[in-house]
Amino acid sequence: MVTGAGRGIGQAIAIICGEEGAANVAITSRTRSELQETAAMMKDKGVSDVLLEVADVTNKDQVESMVKSVVEKFGGIDVLINNAGTSQRTKGTSETLDSDHLRSLLDLNVVSTHMVTSAVLRQTMLENGGRIVNISSQAGKVGLPNYSFYCATKFALEGLTASLAEELKDKNIAVNTLSPGMVNTRSFPKPEGKAGVRSADSVRDGLFVVLESDVTGHYLHVDELDQARERGLNDSAALKPIREPTF
Repeated sequence: MVTGAGRGIGQAIAIICGEEGAANVAITSRTRSELQETAAMMKDKGVSDVLLEVADVTNKDQVESMVKSVVEKFGGIDVLINNAGTSQRTKGTSETLDSDHLRSLLDLNVVSTHMVTSAVLRQTMLENGGRIVNISSQAGKVGLPNYSFYCATKFALEGLTASLAEELKDKNIAVNTLSPGMVNTRSFPKPEGKAGVRSADSVRDGLFVVLESDVTGHYLHVDELDQARERGLNDSAALKPIREPTF
């Protein structure tokens, strides 16, 4: 199941799942027309069964109903990609920003991730095991001037992920984060030719390094995966524990 799959990184991840052989994929978004576009592209890649679930992931009742529908259709969820989220609407120093926007940003970027994950765990994954990948950002590791609200939400997401990993490590459930890098999307376009700008589908290798590894509570940035490969290192060198080593 991929949340926020109507466009951008979420759409790319859903299509990648199809290209890599996933038979059953549930895609969620608030906009049906965007999900229909994603589903058509996935079916072109050979996905035999795509389930569209229109839902607002900040609405608890809709989340519970969405997960129930997916579990009833497919018998369970073995991979959850929490991708739904957004960036900071207005840039500026902290004292110039409206705290109400921080509340709304936390609701979408962090609280919704907890609600979806909680529903998936209770309805299927605690019993059957699985993999959870939370789409994060380098902003969850460093403070960026004029982006304090976005950084706060991604730092919180990293903390949530690390805690979930500790809680679930003995239940055959791995929980990790993936940072897609500076992706050019419809919602957040990047200047043409800017160094380091990626396409949404460039998350493919990083996604599968995370999914196929045996670690939990780790963070992977796709730029660092590229750097590890350039240096001849194993892909696992790019996986870093969210929990810092003790002094």
